[in-house]
Amino acid sequence: MTNLTEAAPYQLLGLYDSPFVRRVAVTMHLYGLPFEHLSLSVFRHMDAMRPINPLFKVPMLTLPSGETLYESAYILDYLDELAVERGVSPLIPRCGAERWRVQQLMALAIVATEKAVAMEYERKRPDERQWPEWTERLRGQMRQAFAMLEKRLEGDYLVGDRLTQADVTTVAGIGFVRYILPHEWPSADYPALGALAQRLEASDAFKAVPLDE
Repeated sequence: MTNLTEAAPYQLLGLYDSPFVRRVAVTMHLYGLPFEHLSLSVFRHMDAMRPINPLFKVPMLTLPSGETLYESAYILDYLDELAVERGVSPLIPRCGAERWRVQQLMALAIVATEKAVAMEYERKRPDERQWPEWTERLRGQMRQAFAMLEKRLEGDYLVGDRLTQADVTTVAGIGFVRYILPHEWPSADYPALGALAQRLEASDAFKAVPLDE
């Protein structure tokens, strides 16, 4: 477990090798919101997890009030509202055309990420129970989503000239693939995404949320 401050008002549960936990943690660093990280696995630390989170669902964000939030999309929406209240530009615009552009590219990133996660679960099944055709389908969907993101990335960022949640979510997904399924990342096919990931992984917010923690 890592305390990022002595009296962190928020508590984030889940391992950073989860791209969904990681995108929440990176966002909190970008917004300057201190939190305590409870580095527990829903598989390896079930006894410790059960009294805290009987759903075994991560990420889980505990608020200063004691209320708990689930699902990274809803947690991000909550964090965006906090950002606006604090005078910080949210990573997901609150309205207008830019909002749906960011959300649509986030959706592509989530498709790629979820298919990669499903491939990892399939890989962990006993050999005789694995379904090669299913894995190939997942691989095709993942690569198609990344290819669509690659096509959209014409500048430094996916939407406009500033960092948005589309970039954070995409790089969190790429990080998962490279860390957990490195053989499934054909880097030559996605040079623009690779450059984006290299740049953001070198930023303070991403370095503060290492994949191996």
